[in-house]
Amino acid sequence: MTTDTTAGRPGAANEQDELAKGQWNDAYRLEDGHTNLWGDPPVPYVVNAAKLFADHDAFVVLDLPCGDGRNLPPLAQAATVVLGGDTSRNAMGIARRVVAKANADNVVFKVTDAFATGLPDDSVDGIFCWDLLGHLTEPVKALQELYRICRPGGHIVANMWTMNDCQVGDPGMKEVRPKEYLDHADFYCRFFDRPDLDAYLADAGLADEVAAVELLRWMEPPHAGYRPYFHEHESLAFTIRKKGL
Repeated sequence: MTTDTTAGRPGAANEQDELAKGQWNDAYRLEDGHTNLWGDPPVPYVVNAAKLFADHDAFVVLDLPCGDGRNLPPLAQAATVVLGGDTSRNAMGIARRVVAKANADNVVFKVTDAFATGLPDDSVDGIFCWDLLGHLTEPVKALQELYRICRPGGHIVANMWTMNDCQVGDPGMKEVRPKEYLDHADFYCRFFDRPDLDAYLADAGLADEVAAVELLRWMEPPHAGYRPYFHEHESLAFTIRKKGL
């Protein structure tokens, strides 16, 4: 797949979000024989997203951030081409091994910044954006960029953590403002209730294009070196369908 990387209008992360890119790249520099950061099982909701994309005949789907690739195999079954995007080259190196193991030969990798993807307008049919927006201090700009590259009739599936998510109680979490924290590795984390999410989508100018909002709760296995115990997540998952078709 060839991509015109000059067509996308440039955006910019603020200093805190920009510094986090290096932090994440370092986090994916695995040691002690670990093969990934988050573990093999995909997040459960990716199955719902994959079905949505497949039901709408998606040709190109973007997984941003793809991280260590655990959500790529289900998405690879839902579209002709899956673009694994991340700012971390270390993460994508791990993800390449994951998709090779799954024989997902329709996955293409590209260094991709959520604030400035470098992709043309209306160029992807579906976007899966999991566990990213809550880490950004300016998530409105990122969502607007995802909306720009989504084709009319296409879908963005994303999430925001709630205050019932296990991260709030993690050792080392430091509250910096109400519902805003720095975790033990100094990653920014923001948590949302439904009114917060509604306000966020309105600020992004997308309140009228929300197709669904669901409250999700699920268990995940330990993440070696990051959260080394079984834990329960809770998120508000939301789907945006871009107008036009």
